[in-house]
Amino acid sequence: MANTLLVVQLAVFLVLITGWAMRSMSYRIARGRSYRALAGDERFGDDIQSTLSAIERERLGAAVRVSDDAYEGLKVKRRPHLSREQRRSIFQAEMKTRDEYLQTASLGIFHYIIIFIAFSVIGLVAEEIWMWVSLGSTESRVGVVWGPFSPLYGFGALMFTIVLWNFRTCRWYEVLPVSMGLGAALEQTTGMAMEYFWHAQSWTYIGLPDAITQWVSWTTVCLWGVIGLVYSKLVMPELVWRIGEPSSRMQTVLVGVLVAFMTLDLLMTAYSFYRLEQRSLGIPAQNPIDAYVDYHFNDQFIEDRFQNLVVGQQLDPNDRSQWRI
Repeated sequence: MANTLLVVQLAVFLVLITGWAMRSMSYRIARGRSYRALAGDERFGDDIQSTLSAIERERLGAAVRVSDDAYEGLKVKRRPHLSREQRRSIFQAEMKTRDEYLQTASLGIFHYIIIFIAFSVIGLVAEEIWMWVSLGSTESRVGVVWGPFSPLYGFGALMFTIVLWNFRTCRWYEVLPVSMGLGAALEQTTGMAMEYFWHAQSWTYIGLPDAITQWVSWTTVCLWGVIGLVYSKLVMPELVWRIGEPSSRMQTVLVGVLVAFMTLDLLMTAYSFYRLEQRSLGIPAQNPIDAYVDYHFNDQFIEDRFQNLVVGQQLDPNDRSQWRI
């Protein structure tokens, strides 16, 4: 129980600190600029634009009145900080606009790509922190051969987003069982796929009193339920609002490059495990691609890169006496 509460607290802390950082960065960037310039005119209605225009005129008027002797000779005016009232007005206008935007917004490939990549990194960082807190050790728990990504969390966030998007306005007791089922299905399907295709395992709940299957336990099912609830009510709406729609060619190009890289990364990872199994059977390289993979992603690389993964054998049962919490 203590382990579950600790993970929940860690997840809530990450959500809160991320939200605070995003709001703080928005206010800092907005100094001397209109919020419409920051978020894009196309996401604001006429009434919200009027409110923000009034705030902008007030700030511009203050900029004309504020001066500094050191800058007077240079004909440069000091850019004022936003007052507390201005920040509150901007925040209220943003919340109202966000709610209106989410009512009519529809998720697209642009949202899914960013969510997948972002949570592939966030999930990996959270798991590394959890390992250090619970066991006092660290190990490489990445899921691909290149980059700090764990696709399990990326696919999990993607699945939660697709399914829970229509549940974001439902009551908590309606969201909770759906999230629990999604998390259990994700772990069970991923564990079985790894075992079936590559004879590999990276986690097991065998040895724990609440284990349901090798890859699912009651503790993690409840944890997935809480995570899904927090995600659907707090994280997902803010995330979709912040992502918005691609408004520049640079954004489109950047997302396209990330998609190409992640696709290549996933394909190379799958092929590296394919060649790992082929080498264990004594089958030599049949073409230049096999030779490249055998040289750059050999057995030692796989062992060092995926330290929580075993291939061709069972993971040892869990021993809670090793946990320090």
